[in-house]
Amino acid sequence: MLKNVNDDFAPENITLKRVGKALHVIQEGDTQPSIIIEDYFDGDPNNQVLLGMAEDGQLYAYVPLSGEGYDTGYLIADGNLSPVALGGEPMGPGSGIFSAPGDDDDSLFGLLGFLATATSMGIGAAIAMNDDDNRDNGDHVAPDKPAIGDTVDDVGSIKGPLKSGDVTDDSAPTLSGRGEPGDTIHIYDNGKEIGSVKVGDDGKWTYTPEKPLDDGKHDLTVAEEDPSGNISPPSDPIVITVDTVPPNAPTLQHVIDKVGAVVGEVNQNGWTDDTRPEMSGTGEPGATITIYDNGRAIGQTGVNADGRWYFKPTQNLADGNHDITVTQTDKAGNVSDPSPIRDFNVITGAPEKPEQPDVLDNTGPKTGPLDSGDVTDETKPTFNGEGTPGNVIIIKDNDEVIGSTIVDDDGKWTFTPTDDLDEGEHELEVSEQDKAGNISDPSDPIQIVVDTTPPAKPDVANALDDNDPITGKIQDGGVTDDSRPTFSGGGEPGDTITIYDGDEILGTTVIDDDGKWSFTPGEPLDDGDHSITVTQTDLAGNTSEPSDSLDFGVDTTPPEAGEDVLKITGVADNVGDQQGNVASGEITDDSQPAITGIGEAGNTVFVYSTDAAGKHLIGSAVVDSTGNWSMTPDAPLLEGLNGLTLETQDPAGNRIAGEAPSYDITLLIPTGTEPAITSVVDNSEPHTGALQKGEATNDNTPTLNGSAAPGDIVTIKDGSTVLGSVTADSNGKWTFTPDTALADGNHSFAVTATDPAGNHKGSGSFPIVIDTGAPAASDVAANDDVGDVTGTVNDGDTT
Repeated sequence: MLKNVNDDFAPENITLKRVGKALHVIQEGDTQPSIIIEDYFDGDPNNQVLLGMAEDGQLYAYVPLSGEGYDTGYLIADGNLSPVALGGEPMGPGSGIFSAPGDDDDSLFGLLGFLATATSMGIGAAIAMNDDDNRDNGDHVAPDKPAIGDTVDDVGSIKGPLKSGDVTDDSAPTLSGRGEPGDTIHIYDNGKEIGSVKVGDDGKWTYTPEKPLDDGKHDLTVAEEDPSGNISPPSDPIVITVDTVPPNAPTLQHVIDKVGAVVGEVNQNGWTDDTRPEMSGTGEPGATITIYDNGRAIGQTGVNADGRWYFKPTQNLADGNHDITVTQTDKAGNVSDPSPIRDFNVITGAPEKPEQPDVLDNTGPKTGPLDSGDVTDETKPTFNGEGTPGNVIIIKDNDEVIGSTIVDDDGKWTFTPTDDLDEGEHELEVSEQDKAGNISDPSDPIQIVVDTTPPAKPDVANALDDNDPITGKIQDGGVTDDSRPTFSGGGEPGDTITIYDGDEILGTTVIDDDGKWSFTPGEPLDDGDHSITVTQTDLAGNTSEPSDSLDFGVDTTPPEAGEDVLKITGVADNVGDQQGNVASGEITDDSQPAITGIGEAGNTVFVYSTDAAGKHLIGSAVVDSTGNWSMTPDAPLLEGLNGLTLETQDPAGNRIAGEAPSYDITLLIPTGTEPAITSVVDNSEPHTGALQKGEATNDNTPTLNGSAAPGDIVTIKDGSTVLGSVTADSNGKWTFTPDTALADGNHSFAVTATDPAGNHKGSGSFPIVIDTGAPAASDVAANDDVGDVTGTVNDGDTT
């Protein structure tokens, strides 16, 4: 059976060779046998096989790798080799079977249990000879086999006792042991003596090499020599390897953040909120890595068999800058240079809460900053704000992240979403994240409503001419002299109406809370054709399609009024014995003669009379397509001189006085003996002149004119109330104006004529209404008589 003296287990692979009857055992890598078993092949049919103790402490047979049987020993032809290896089933524990060789040699193999003779080759066996025939009277007994008690490393970072197989950076380790006082201890390195030392009186010895041991493997043994020169067998060796070369600097490859919102590699000069980031790198297998933070060691870890090391601090790194380096210490205690510095900052405090961001609408007619609660048609509004340079701004919409951006070197940031915001309500807020991943509280939110649906097409605008003399609604296709008509309509409260004249914007107005709007141009419209349309823009800035147009003409130029184009051409008397044309300057007895003339086709001619009561309108007529017109006064002319003059007005309402001279006629009504009221005249502006029976007037002292027999006394009554009396003149004419103002209301005038003989005659009545008070506010009635739907238009209706 075989075992390794120092390690207590056999080699796994050996090679067997047959040389005659001997079995040679050759170590792996050697050419010469380490053991020769004589007479193994002596013809015994039951030769034993070699056994070895494996590392698990169990005994196994050395099995031929060729696969041939070995139950009755190894079958090898003379001169041939047979590789064998430990294998098969375990055959029991090896402990207790093996004991240290009695001769304390340092042979690789021990041999036990063979009856055959085994000769160790090349292993320095010491053989004691007991030959009584050769003894003399001197001391020929060698000291007992010594031992090296301690081998101590006194250098570098790893100090202390060394055991066989250790590596050391101490090239002059201290050896010590025990011996016989006065004996000499010889120290051998790889079989060569390197020094000696005397055993002290206390039986102890110590030795430190004067010359440093070379780097490499050293088998250190000692032998003890007594004063008679007898030398003991060598001690068991202690095998050490001297290594004074520091390893290369290790690498610090990774610093990993595993905490917070930002995880992963912490870059050089980077930031982290992980106070215990995980570090890793490469080094020499078996070496010890020491980690330094700002020059202070914060921990150690070992390099594994794959050349990797891992470390996580056991204490939190403080906020601030950290310069991390690592060194590696090999098994000998040699310390490498430090790795390159890995610099980073630890930040665990969150940034301050950011201000509410600015939100900008960049789309449509309505652009600019949005306030909380605003409605916008912008589906990709621009966000702006301020923060700490390098920090990340996180933008959320209804608590969902829609993007992020980095604060620039000036402390400014801007962001525009890549995806459209949906229609509806949005609560927008931002948070600030520092380089370490710490996130601030969110800003105060800003609420906006996204609305991209335009309003419905608005109705055609109404247009009102409020410029005298023709006022009221301007009809589609009509004409007006009002260069600043008032436009109006309805719509959604708060929306904006834009009024266009063709492609030109006249202006805008906002629909009031009642859903109505009106607009009067600031600048007059030019004379000519105009096509008015309107659009409606909601609070978000969405604009409807234009309304249908309202087309009309503006005409502010007065018509021509020269004598050649506007004048009276005749006055026809159709009453009494003498009828026919009354030339200017002649007399007529027709109080309502037919008046004719010429003018511009389509224009309206207004006829005025200047009489004793002043100038007043007596009627009008429209000039026909041939340029002629005619009219009969609405009320009788007053007796006396009537100067007839003209004004003309075009369809737009522009009016101008004619340039033709006055056409003067004198009205002389023949008188009779029967009393009569021939006229009641209104003398108060704005409307003056003769009144029709039953007509209203604001003159509370109207003038009454009439006829009676010359010299008769005419008594004027208002109902049963006598207002006064006058005497008819020699022409039988009389006139009366009340001294006291008449009350507002209905009045019925009549007269009674009394002749000198006392006879009475009465006239017919002449009713009028006196109204001097301002009109009271009254409901406005409107009637739609256009289109398919007609009838009364109520407040708020569309027509």
